[in-house]
Amino acid sequence: MILLALASFVSAQSLQFEYNGQVYENGERIICTNVLEWGELQQDMQLHNLTNDNLEVLVEKEEVQIVEGTQNYFCWGSCYTPAVYVSPRPVLLAAGEVSGEGSLSFHHQIDPEMSGDPNNFIPGTSVVKYYAYPSGEQENKISIEVWFTYNAESVPEMPVANMGHAYPNPVSSMVHFDYNLMSTDKASVSIYNLLGQEVMTQEINALQGSVALSVADLQEGIYFCTMMVNGCAYATEKFVVKK
Repeated sequence: MILLALASFVSAQSLQFEYNGQVYENGERIICTNVLEWGELQQDMQLHNLTNDNLEVLVEKEEVQIVEGTQNYFCWGSCYTPAVYVSPRPVLLAAGEVSGEGSLSFHHQIDPEMSGDPNNFIPGTSVVKYYAYPSGEQENKISIEVWFTYNAESVPEMPVANMGHAYPNPVSSMVHFDYNLMSTDKASVSIYNLLGQEVMTQEINALQGSVALSVADLQEGIYFCTMMVNGCAYATEKFVVKK
C-alpha cells in the first residue's frame, strides 16, 4: 500500500497549462491566429502549480515545423531571443499559484532579415511544442503544441491519432508504443493475431505518451496493434512475439 501511494505521488502532474480558467490537457494542440498590429502572432498562456510546494519552473521550446522566413520566441518572466530554447532563469511559482497574466507567452513573426518587411505575412503553418517543468525535474515535463498560422482555414488537418513503431521488436514480455492523440474520447489500443481475432485491448486516458502491453501469455507469432478512437481504427503497427 505504501509503495503504491508513493508511486501515485511521484507520477502526479506538478504543473498545468491554462489561461483565464481554461485548462489545457498535457500534450494538447491549439491553433494560434491572434495577429498583433505589427503582424506578429501571439499565444498567451499561464502555468498553474498544482502542488503544495513552491516550484522553480523552466520553459522549453521544440521547433517541430517552421515556415521558411519566420522565427519564434517565448516569454517566461522575461522575453528571450529566437535562439533561446530553454529559459535561462526559472520563475518561482508558489504552492497552488497561477502565473500572472502576461508572464508566459509564445510568439511567431516574420524574420526581418529574410523578408525585409516585418509586417509581411508568409503563408503556411509553423508548429512549435512548448514544455514546462520544475527545475531539475525534466522527467515531470508537461507540453502544449501551438500551430501558428495567419489563416486558420489553411491549416492542414491534424491527424486524429499517431502511433510509433513497436519496441522492442521482437518482444517476449512487454511491448511498448509511443502515441499522440487529438482526443481521448473512447480511445484504446487493441492487439490482433493473424486471424484477425482481438486478443487484448487497453483504454488510453492521456493525449500523448507510451502504452505498455504484456504479451507474456501470447503464443509466438506475428501480431498487429491498432489505435482505436470512437470505434474507428487510425493507426496499426506490426510486431513479433518470440519467446
